Amino acid sequence: MQATIAGFYHGDAGATRAFCQEALTHLEEQQWAARVQMAFAQARANVSQGYVERGVLQLQAEWSRIKAKGDQTLESIYWREAVWESTMAGKLHQAWQLSQQAIHALQTLEGPQPTQICWPYTYQARILHEWNRLEEAQHLAEQAIELGEQTELLAFLPLAYTLLLRITLSQGRLEEARKASRQLEYAWRNSPSPYRAAIWSSVDQMRFWLAGGDLEQARRWAREVKLGDPLDSPLARERQNVAFARLLLAESQADQALNLLIPLVERATVTQRWNHVLEMWLLQIQAYLMLQRQREALSLLAQAVHLGASEGYIHHFVDGGAAIAGLLSQLREQEHQKEDLPYLETLLRAFKQQPVAQPTHLESEPSSRPPQPLLDPLSTREQEVLRLLASGASNQDIAEALVVAISTVKHHISNILSKLEATNRTQAVARARTLGLLSSDTLD
Repeated sequence: MQATIAGFYHGDAGATRAFCQEALTHLEEQQWAARVQMAFAQARANVSQGYVERGVLQLQAEWSRIKAKGDQTLESIYWREAVWESTMAGKLHQAWQLSQQAIHALQTLEGPQPTQICWPYTYQARILHEWNRLEEAQHLAEQAIELGEQTELLAFLPLAYTLLLRITLSQGRLEEARKASRQLEYAWRNSPSPYRAAIWSSVDQMRFWLAGGDLEQARRWAREVKLGDPLDSPLARERQNVAFARLLLAESQADQALNLLIPLVERATVTQRWNHVLEMWLLQIQAYLMLQRQREALSLLAQAVHLGASEGYIHHFVDGGAAIAGLLSQLREQEHQKEDLPYLETLLRAFKQQPVAQPTHLESEPSSRPPQPLLDPLSTREQEVLRLLASGASNQDIAEALVVAISTVKHHISNILSKLEATNRTQAVARARTLGLLSSDTLD
């Protein structure tokens, strides 16, 4: 039990392995079920360190014995762990097949086991979201949440609400995303675990704050994490750093974001966590674009397309916004690797199908009314910086044009993003144009 708690709730690989070794000294050979649970705990220890493939292999080594013994409890745990780890390894089709098998197995059981079906439902909803089947994903996620709430599976609910938050953000339904965020916060209070909060929720919470223009909340979270004790799990720390990188990009600190992301990508590549590699590559691409390093952005996007094609990744790309769509169009025009062209077309169609973000009920206005002025107007210098941003100028270009330090430019850009409730330069310029803050000669 101590090994299970150390692995599942704390992600402490050292403690998990120590408890496993101690437990094994007391177990007889015929106590096979307890030995299988120790194998599960050791698999979790490997995953907490980012070694997902090792974890998968440890699980697979126990499957034949679990199946032969017909232990339904261990079988349900096996499915849950195997699907989660396959998803992190970027094997979406394999994870889908495993989750289908899990659902079939659980539906044939009697007693309390069918309640565990909420786990594979959630994993399938996550995959459907990535494949851009958003309505199906939401329906399945809501089913899972209903089951989890009915049976009070407190350890499960934060994962489900995180997924619901992700889906509603992708649908542009900000009011529903806000509701999901509140439910997520409540679920974590009922089942606190900083480790699981980091690996399950930190990135999506950051995306929500940035989508809503709540930079102050995002910065507050970052300060609290930096001031707190570092988590034992390298995987959890990576997830937190990916959230930090998103905040840095929102604040136009592309250099710092790259410095953070590059070593993370290297480690995720070594450990073959292709889901995370793809996510971080796309953030790197956004940083390259902000730094006017177009060639590097295009080269890395070509790699990302090739990686994502076999498993049908869509929303990793779509969530990158218009800048990623523009680069994808360039790849298509260059007749990038012909085997990837159908996939490129699928990605570009997905961008065209993206819903427009719906304002909250407090912000809703008839479309015929003109845009409202900013509550906190841009200063004269911020307007100058905005015009230069709209022309495609880099931080260095702006600093030279205005004869100021780059740090001053970054400060102005941060203020502009906050006032325009934007998460990046492209979004800020688009909103400024909507509000009539850019003159026609700037548009040309």
